[in-house]
Amino acid sequence: MRKETERETEQRGFLVDLMLLRLGRWLRLLGQDVANPENDCDEALLGQAKREGRILITRDKRLFSSCSAAGVEGILIRSSQISEQILEMAERGIALRIDPQRCTLCNNPLEEAEGRRGELWICPVCQRFYWRGGHWKSMEEMLMALNHRMHQRE
Repeated sequence: MRKETERETEQRGFLVDLMLLRLGRWLRLLGQDVANPENDCDEALLGQAKREGRILITRDKRLFSSCSAAGVEGILIRSSQISEQILEMAERGIALRIDPQRCTLCNNPLEEAEGRRGELWICPVCQRFYWRGGHWKSMEEMLMALNHRMHQRE
């Protein structure tokens, strides 16, 4: 796979397999367009990724090796730890900053609540709310620590 610039990677849509649903939620929290699988069989995942023009993210080596033959770009995640998985994506250009643009559950674009710009968002489909609460600070601290680790690796 050619090395993409950070901007190119950030603008691409992704599809996670069932093993990486948690990573998908984190990537959405970071502002990424990440679809959930419609089906759990490899052929269906490859078909969905191709049909929707998405990069398939998987931990399944066999599925990853099938990507090329199916004409689908794939990313093989090696770690089973969420923090390491996020780092693997950061090394591919995903910025480690909270950017609430998509619902972490259903991937639909969020809407800002009226009069609460930058503080409160709602998913118009599933009605889930997102806000800058105490949890926000702990997530930012985790992302800062991951960013520090990533720069130490370089």
